[in-house]
Amino acid sequence: MFTPTPLRRTYAAAIRDLRSQKPAVRESAAQDLLVVGSEHPREAADAVAPLIDDLDPKVRVAALHALGALDARHLLDAIERTLDDGDSGVRQAAVITLADIGGERARAAIERALAHGQADVRYQALLGLCKVDPARGLDACLMLLRSDDLWIAAEAAEQIGLHAELHPALFTDALRARVRASLGDVMNNDRGARVGVAASLSLARLGVAEAFPALIAFVRGDQPIEGDDAAMLLQEAVAALRAAPPEHAD
Repeated sequence: MFTPTPLRRTYAAAIRDLRSQKPAVRESAAQDLLVVGSEHPREAADAVAPLIDDLDPKVRVAALHALGALDARHLLDAIERTLDDGDSGVRQAAVITLADIGGERARAAIERALAHGQADVRYQALLGLCKVDPARGLDACLMLLRSDDLWIAAEAAEQIGLHAELHPALFTDALRARVRASLGDVMNNDRGARVGVAASLSLARLGVAEAFPALIAFVRGDQPIEGDDAAMLLQEAVAALRAAPPEHAD
């Protein structure tokens, strides 16, 4: 049976429901304020702010996303504090919120988060820095290629290739040479299949022919990768191989 989508609250109703006794109501009220709070962003942000300490982690996540949408720059210190939350989803939402707000203070907080004790925070901090400051993000990617966390190292490798496509002006001849050497070193050393494939994909985006044999091995199943994103990586590898030189076509 068809059920119509519930109507979004008015601003006054959303503010009222932030104080509901029911966590699900507080959560949805914070979510509604992403939109209906736009005409009174500071007032709405101040009303949402107490929920970043809510007992329910889903409410805390919704509150943080609302603060990002409401551009709550005056609450950056409180937002940064939630990087140490006991819930992984909340910690990651805190980094995403900092990146959504942007600006120098938020960027500095994200850079500090690169050294956080929790790997999930470091991972999101890398993505956040790439978003708010691509040049600094690229430097961080090159540094984190050697991270002990292979998921972070793989993401760093992948982000370098994305930067080459999205921000080509950053890639001077000297930096391009450094990037090629760093990615090539990662690709040719035993850092695990995920890191090697990510490095190969980025080298392929840079037009480096040496990347194609590794991608062919991945597509053939010689370098299997576990994880929910394995199919997506396979699609990216196939797409990259379409641009392979004739001697690597298969």
